[in-house]
Amino acid sequence: MQKLARTRWLRRIAILCAALLISALYPKHTGAQQSDVTFRTATNLVLVDVVALNNGLPEKNLKRDDFRLLDNGVPVPIKTFDSGAEFKTRPLALWFIVLCNMQGHFDETYGSGLFRGETHLLQPALTHMEKQDAVGVAHWCDDGQSKLDLPPTSNAEEAVTALEHILEPVPDTESHDRSGELALQRTMQFIIDATRSSKPEPLPVLIFLYGDHSGMPKSEANHFVDELLETSAIAFGIRDSRSHHMIFLIGEQKEVAHYITDQTGGQYLDAAPGTYATALDEILQQLHFRYELGFQPPVLDGKRHKLVVKFTDPAASRYKTVRLRYRAAYVPVAHAHLQGQGAH
Repeated sequence: MQKLARTRWLRRIAILCAALLISALYPKHTGAQQSDVTFRTATNLVLVDVVALNNGLPEKNLKRDDFRLLDNGVPVPIKTFDSGAEFKTRPLALWFIVLCNMQGHFDETYGSGLFRGETHLLQPALTHMEKQDAVGVAHWCDDGQSKLDLPPTSNAEEAVTALEHILEPVPDTESHDRSGELALQRTMQFIIDATRSSKPEPLPVLIFLYGDHSGMPKSEANHFVDELLETSAIAFGIRDSRSHHMIFLIGEQKEVAHYITDQTGGQYLDAAPGTYATALDEILQQLHFRYELGFQPPVLDGKRHKLVVKFTDPAASRYKTVRLRYRAAYVPVAHAHLQGQGAH
């Protein structure tokens, strides 16, 4: 009996050691580790989402004292600090945005048509969303149509089905250019309005599945960038690598989706169908391991303020290979609601 008890004890120790080893080798960042959501009364708190990459991979060990934050060149104190590695950043509301597939106007390599029949390749990456994340779908057309096709949901399969339905070929019309520009603007406004109506607000993430052969008057592009900056939205893009690039455009902002991603702190990625999921996984990994720096704006003037996030001198010497990416500006306005802080 004593020998049997000793054997059972040794077996339990062995199982425990194996479990600890697996946990150390394969740390997970999933909804299983989520705790209760906490909320801050943050009437005028501005949240700056910062992606820190070390040779292309998220740097997960940064602390509040590693950062400096400047508003129009003036240092401001960091009031709140949340780390995705500690499951404390806001949940994500992903929005896939596509241009409808109008036949006969442009070759499909200019828009979103190359994604038709391939959207299911995104689904494996969507399984890596966390418990409180959601994904929605929206589109615009060059004939002036715009629509939110699917409100944010946790059902990844439903989102892929909606995308594939939108990308079915539709007849061309005579109306293009200006009507398409206005339709894209309406689609972004729909997403902004949907974000503001959510209580608490998630982090809105726009993901263009789009070759981006587009243009828009610079003033209008900046207007919608300002609207997005008020919600702290981040835009990303996935461009099928077979798409054509736009070389130049006289008198307007070319590649509008690229411009929006640059201004909001996101990134445009090139991918072939076989690497669609890899590109989306890279986006999700950056977002899940981001940092959120909160500060009180000095004034609420409704104007665009330049943002700079940098390391303190000691941190800069420690993290020489780490690069920070964040939105270029913010627009200080009063918010009479609660900002949600998801404890992932």
